[in-house]
Amino acid sequence: MTVLSRQFLIVDFEFTTHRNGPGRPRAFFPEIIEAGAVLLTPPAYEAGDSYQSYVRPRFFPRLTEECRNITLIQQRDIDAGITMEKMLEDLSQNYRAGLTYIVAWGNADRDVIANACVRYKIDCPFSWDDYIDLAEEYKVLYSLERLASLKSALIERKITQTGLSHLALDDALNTAQVLKKMLAEGWQPRYPAVSAGNVNSTAIS
Repeated sequence: MTVLSRQFLIVDFEFTTHRNGPGRPRAFFPEIIEAGAVLLTPPAYEAGDSYQSYVRPRFFPRLTEECRNITLIQQRDIDAGITMEKMLEDLSQNYRAGLTYIVAWGNADRDVIANACVRYKIDCPFSWDDYIDLAEEYKVLYSLERLASLKSALIERKITQTGLSHLALDDALNTAQVLKKMLAEGWQPRYPAVSAGNVNSTAIS
């Protein structure tokens, strides 16, 4: 199978935040509170199945004001959310190891998933050989000195933004738009995209 005959599962996760200092739980780590995804299928890579869900954090279930302001997610949203296990099960329906790339803007999404699976003591359904950090690929393709934000990439490539930043499905759809533009301008994914040994599966603080 060639690299351009594989599906792209574009994902974005919003997760809990807590400022350092007084009031921060001693063992705090980011937990996913919203998941968004869209599937791009060859040969045209038009957006297909999409997915959005709120996710109920297990260890630190109360959202901080900062987190609510950044994500626009309210406490009632996650209180009614699904479990991390159910969210991973849902996403894995559109993933096949070695046949599907998992794509996100940056490596934070990968690291939060990997760390949460360790903390929750659940199996991760993804092979990190399939993971593409599209921000890094964008930097390399366009010979940039530093990583660009997703919003900057949309502006630079003259792509109309869908929805709002920090909404999981909107960010996934916008990442998909940038990916398609990159493909049109000569980018090809590498495989394996990242060494599994480089994934941070320890505590994130």
